[in-house]
Amino acid sequence: MLRWIFLAVLIVAITATATVVVQSVPANSAAPGAGKVQFPSAPDAKGPQAHVEVEGDRMYKFGTKAQFTKFSKDWVIKNTGKADLVLKLQAPPCSCTVAGFQDAKGQPSGSKVIAPNGEAPIHFTWETRNNTGHYHKPATLTTNDPENPEIEFSADGEVFPAVVIYPDTTITFGEISTDEEFHKGAVLLYSPDRPDLKILEVSSSKPELIEIEQEAMSEEDCKQLKVKAGRKLIVKLKRGMPLGASFLEELVAKTDHPLEPEVNLRITGKMVGPITLLPDRVRLFGINGKKGGTVDVTLLARNHRETQFEVQHKPEKFKVEIVPVDKIDKPGKYRMTVTIPPGTPEGTITDEIILKTDHPQGPELKIPVYGFIRDTD
Repeated sequence: MLRWIFLAVLIVAITATATVVVQSVPANSAAPGAGKVQFPSAPDAKGPQAHVEVEGDRMYKFGTKAQFTKFSKDWVIKNTGKADLVLKLQAPPCSCTVAGFQDAKGQPSGSKVIAPNGEAPIHFTWETRNNTGHYHKPATLTTNDPENPEIEFSADGEVFPAVVIYPDTTITFGEISTDEEFHKGAVLLYSPDRPDLKILEVSSSKPELIEIEQEAMSEEDCKQLKVKAGRKLIVKLKRGMPLGASFLEELVAKTDHPLEPEVNLRITGKMVGPITLLPDRVRLFGINGKKGGTVDVTLLARNHRETQFEVQHKPEKFKVEIVPVDKIDKPGKYRMTVTIPPGTPEGTITDEIILKTDHPQGPELKIPVYGFIRDTD
């Protein structure tokens, strides 16, 4: 009987011991044969950390600037953490952006250490150069703040020429007639950064035939261009502009803007009138330079008016003759014969023939001459 009681106690003890062993095995231990048992490691202790703060918006919205303008902005960087804040400036993506701190000797530096509760300014300088339109130039600081490993500063706005010309720097008249005493064209000038822009003086390459007036831009023009103010140049072409070839004249406007004291414009068009050319130019295609050749152009004076012509200019060594086709029955019709002399060297010719006339509405006639002289048949 005692033996059976001893055996029962032994079985209970073994069972209890097995339960304790099972409960001591971690829940995440691998199954038998699956490798070593992995135990979780204790997390690292976290010491004092730096914390960076910047006063104000880190994007400097400057609105509008003129081309070739230099401008600056300072920010104050604070360390509100409990460890030294280490700052290093990355190289800006554009050389037009310059940034940095000052070291103990007042010299520019690309890095800075700020003690807890300390602060330091960082200085940025930008140049618009010849950029036009939207301008966004960033620069980045790396930090040892675990919450802000990088902070970016930037300048953002719009860049325009110091003086904007609208709609274009060329005033195009197209084909205009001498039947009218003068023809008008206009162009608008304004400065995004200097609304009170003044045009001090305007001159042209043909002052005897080109008149220029100026006035303030209208309220409607200002609204359309979204500017406060500007100037309007009104160009008047008189009747005496040369007939025939397209003309190209220059106009210079002097302004009070320090970055663009002088603005250059062009005036183009073609004057037609009482004398018509058929064809409207001298084409030299197919001319053999060794043999020479001739090209004919018909001149028609309106209302069969008899007109006198005098050659003022022609390509060197060329010969130009003008004779009436029918002086008695149909006056006012003339044939101009251009002779290319034998031995003319091969090459491209771009020139003009200028005729002086006694016609009151067409005192000068310009006839383009162009083509290629070859030296073989």
